[in-house]
Amino acid sequence: MTERIAIQGITGSNHHKVVCDFISKQAKTKACMSFNSLVKAVISKEVDYGIMAIENSIAGSILSNYTLISEHNLSISAEYYLDIKHNLVALKGQNLEDIKSVNSHQMAFLQCGKFFNQHSNLKLVEDVDTALPAQIIAEKQIHHTVAIVPDGTAELFGLDILKSHIQDNDFNSTRFVKVERNLKIIPNQSADKASIRFELAHEPGSLFKVLALLQEYNINMTKIQSIPTPLSKWNYAFYVDMIFLPEIDMENLIEKLKSITHHFKLLGIYKQAQK
Repeated sequence: MTERIAIQGITGSNHHKVVCDFISKQAKTKACMSFNSLVKAVISKEVDYGIMAIENSIAGSILSNYTLISEHNLSISAEYYLDIKHNLVALKGQNLEDIKSVNSHQMAFLQCGKFFNQHSNLKLVEDVDTALPAQIIAEKQIHHTVAIVPDGTAELFGLDILKSHIQDNDFNSTRFVKVERNLKIIPNQSADKASIRFELAHEPGSLFKVLALLQEYNINMTKIQSIPTPLSKWNYAFYVDMIFLPEIDMENLIEKLKSITHHFKLLGIYKQAQK
């Protein structure tokens, strides 16, 4: 049975590349122009699950996506790391000297800052996706405008690469997660990573208690992120990713974490991906 997967962006976007590289080239993808619409597609059962970017090694976390996962009770069941390569593409026959504007997603501009500092004559126009501007340039035959796309996307739309790999850092990588609705989270033999969310009392040592407990269980905490909670002033939720050994009693650890935190949520237990 062909899987139905919601992605942010269209064919040729980084989300689409994750599906093709790590899941299946035969999967049927639903293009969503925002992460909100991606989540709606998942919870309304239009798709089997969604693939969502959660953080970038240079630009940092996408904080709003953590909130979307938690507020809509989605479960993380897998993760993928995609090396990000940005190529400047345009209609065939053009040179970089012909270009006046660049259309792309804000995140792509942030990850190519050095290149655009060196080409300050180019007008940067934000769009909701990376691949969509490339598609529009090809369909409407727009001259003097370029898009920023991943490897392999220029060929999809019949465009030329004017400049390849313009990203600031060759070690640029984005972490994506697979999000599902109402998934019963049960540890399995291959799972070795967990994502949790919790809040803490405003009192000395509350965070230390959590960290001390994780140390007691020999947990490798790979990420901790604090995010303001929307329904109260100056209160924060903590999102933690942690790697655990096979012999760890995760159910026991989770019960202990619940006892020293507020509004605890287990967001997912899954197999860590290679970076």
